[in-house]
Amino acid sequence: MLNNLLRSFSNEPPTKLLKTILNNTAKSLAEKFNTDIFIFIHEPPRNLIKLLGASNDCQAIEKFKIYFSDNKGLYESLLKNQIFKITVGDFEELHCLKYNEIFLIPININDSLIGAFGVPKHFSEKELEKFHEETISYSVILKMTMEFLVLEETRNRLDYVEKITDLFENILDEKKLMKEILKTIQDMLHAEGVIFWKYEGNKLILKEYTGFKEEVISDMMLDTESSLEGMAIKNKKPFLVVGRKRFKEFKIPIAKELLSALYAPILIDNIEYGVISVYNREEGYGFRPYKHFDEFDLSSLRNITRRLGLALSRIYLYDKLKDEIEKLITLKQNHENLIKVQRDHLDKLNSLHKISQAVRTTFDKTNAIKIMLMGLTSVRGLKFNRALYLERDRVRGILIPKIWIGPADDDDVEAIWKNANKRALKYGDIVQYLREEAIQLPTNNKLTESVKNKVIVYKGQTILERAVTKKHIIHVVPQMLKFKKDELQYLYDIIQYDEFVIIPITGKWETKGIVIADNKFTGQEISATDIEILRLFQDSIGLSIETIENYEELKEKTKSLEEQKNLIDFYRRFNENILQNLAMAVIVIDRKGKILEWNKKAEVFFDKPREHVIGETTDILYEKLGADVVNSIESIFFTREEMKMPKYIISTGDEEKVFDIQLSPLWNRDLDVIEGVIVTFDDVTENYKMEKEIARREKLAAIGEMTARVAHEIKNPLTIIGGFVNRMMKKLDNPEKIKQYSNIIKDELERLESIVSEILEFSRGSRIPTFEIVDMNEMIDEIIIMYHDFLSQKNLDLKFEKMFDKIEVKCDRSRVKQVLINLIKNAIEATNDGDYIKIKTGYENNYAFFEIENNGDPIPEDVQQKIFSPFFTTKVQGTGLGLPICKKIIEEEHKGKLYLVKSDEQSTVFRFEIPLN
Repeated sequence: MLNNLLRSFSNEPPTKLLKTILNNTAKSLAEKFNTDIFIFIHEPPRNLIKLLGASNDCQAIEKFKIYFSDNKGLYESLLKNQIFKITVGDFEELHCLKYNEIFLIPININDSLIGAFGVPKHFSEKELEKFHEETISYSVILKMTMEFLVLEETRNRLDYVEKITDLFENILDEKKLMKEILKTIQDMLHAEGVIFWKYEGNKLILKEYTGFKEEVISDMMLDTESSLEGMAIKNKKPFLVVGRKRFKEFKIPIAKELLSALYAPILIDNIEYGVISVYNREEGYGFRPYKHFDEFDLSSLRNITRRLGLALSRIYLYDKLKDEIEKLITLKQNHENLIKVQRDHLDKLNSLHKISQAVRTTFDKTNAIKIMLMGLTSVRGLKFNRALYLERDRVRGILIPKIWIGPADDDDVEAIWKNANKRALKYGDIVQYLREEAIQLPTNNKLTESVKNKVIVYKGQTILERAVTKKHIIHVVPQMLKFKKDELQYLYDIIQYDEFVIIPITGKWETKGIVIADNKFTGQEISATDIEILRLFQDSIGLSIETIENYEELKEKTKSLEEQKNLIDFYRRFNENILQNLAMAVIVIDRKGKILEWNKKAEVFFDKPREHVIGETTDILYEKLGADVVNSIESIFFTREEMKMPKYIISTGDEEKVFDIQLSPLWNRDLDVIEGVIVTFDDVTENYKMEKEIARREKLAAIGEMTARVAHEIKNPLTIIGGFVNRMMKKLDNPEKIKQYSNIIKDELERLESIVSEILEFSRGSRIPTFEIVDMNEMIDEIIIMYHDFLSQKNLDLKFEKMFDKIEVKCDRSRVKQVLINLIKNAIEATNDGDYIKIKTGYENNYAFFEIENNGDPIPEDVQQKIFSPFFTTKVQGTGLGLPICKKIIEEEHKGKLYLVKSDEQSTVFRFEIPLN
């Protein structure tokens, strides 16, 4: 029997070998021990033993399983070679056996549980010993069979590993590689399906799959927290899941019942790239006694994903290397092009330097323009086909064509350039070539003649104005001609080509003209490098032309300056003569206090000659002028205003002399600084004495006039008093008349007393005011109350406008109140019934002001000149001293101003101002 079993290794295919061995072994043992034999095989991943062989036909074979977890002590008993009894009635699948009990006899080899023999009766010790002796060989064959199957499966896996190695080595496309690898994994592990999930943004995205139909896929994206695929990414470790129950807690992305699955992360340089998940091992494949994936499968998948990570890394490196090589090739080409461009750039820069040198060698403007245009168009220069210079007329805002160099039409191009190149090669130096050829170049060629008498208006034309006024180089291309047709049409009509560059020729301050260059005949595009070189050309040539213009202008100005110098010398001598012959002393002092000028009168006054004082300090002035004048000289530098010191008395020996002194700043108007101080002394001693004599005589005349006025004013009340005294003498017997006459005499005496008081008030000197902080608005309100009845009687409309609720000023309250009363009383008296009076108070220019306006009869113009004169009045009764006294209080006692603002048909306005400080 053993020989038959051993022959099965060569006769049976591996897929049927285990089943054949188990069934034949069961039947052989059943014959020997005259009982049914059942063979259970241990499945470690699922912790169970499964019925895979039997001596009789039973539907339970390959279906019946005994879980260790459901049968306490089963695994431990079998591992210790102890018989374990199971009750058939406890297992629905075993009803077909028609036994009540089955005794499990363990199969252990080298402390490893292989499975168990099941017998329906309890063996005695002797029977059990015999059974052990008989089954040892069968157990070894059983173990050999299982090991053989494992080796077969391993060999089969090695074939797949070799195939996978070929895939890794030969495929450099990631998508194709993933597709082939998934298919190979499915075939190797006999899986129902395999999916590749790529890890992107904390999500797993389905990228490739094999084995499943599209409708089976229920989720294309998985969360890392709720899926087994995500657990593989998080833990970075592969794992095996077996059993339906274990899948229930997780999100399953396929609409299939899962019995087992493998999950393996793909790591590239230890960075999570994705997960390969393998689902459900298909039946009918392999050599193992169970249908689920096992650790061997997991180990195989782990090996594949590790190598896949390396392969993907290699693909990325290859792609990166390929990109780098392509970049290097592109960089090389760009570098070669750049070298070519730079070489051309350097040639043009060198030519530009030579053109600038050639332009600087001439002082003729026309010749310089010809050199410039030849440099632009020469093959040894900047290589443009044509160049046109237009000069700017700033006043009229136009551009005037001057010289145009280049071929006139297509027929002459080759011949003209050939001849030009021949002539250029004759000269060893381009500077010499440009200088000599420019002299011979005619200015009446065919191109120049074609633009003769034409002008181009640039003002109001955006593009041209930008070039001329903003000094920008304008590159005109065909597209621009379409959009700016109205502005560029006139230029296009002249150039007859749709790409050209407008180059402003700029000096330091302004644009001299523009150059228009093109490549009409070669059709070569004007590059950005050309524009950059033209910017340098623009600056250097523009400055050179400006230098030529400046040189010509300088020649004219030098000639003019010589003439002006002679004229200035004449005027200087003339001014010195005037200064020295002035009737007043003149001294000029600089900012350092040094004397710059000293005329003849100053020599006489100070008794010092000019040559001894020029350059000296102002200290020598103290002796004659005193500290006040000298300090005032220094203050001019700070106040920056002229100062007059009229009637300044200076003691000279035994006599006093009076001078009008004026200090004026010596301005440098260009720099807006004071360079010194001009001091003038005018001796007005005789005038001063004459003015004093005139003032004395005017005073005497005023006293005489005042005496006459006082006498006139006093005479009237005295006459009345005298008359009524005579009447009283005649009416001594009539007490009523005497009382009446006494009252009249009393009134006249009071009037006389008032006249005398006003005269005394005016005639005495200014009194010293008692200053205090006074609210002017409050005083005015008090006075308005005093005159309330008068205002009501005349039905006057009084308006009081206050800039602020309080107008505070430091003054003598009683004196200012006297002025306010007088002005308000005069306004009331000047108005008629129904008129208005308007009072304003406020602050202005560091003054507190009071202004009163009425719309009564205007003051005649001849009277306006006299209203502040003493004893002038238009009233029937009055001394004419009211306004003069007011003026004296405001101007002499308070250093303010009182004046008539205006008096016309609309209104009369008086105003006084008192300084706040």
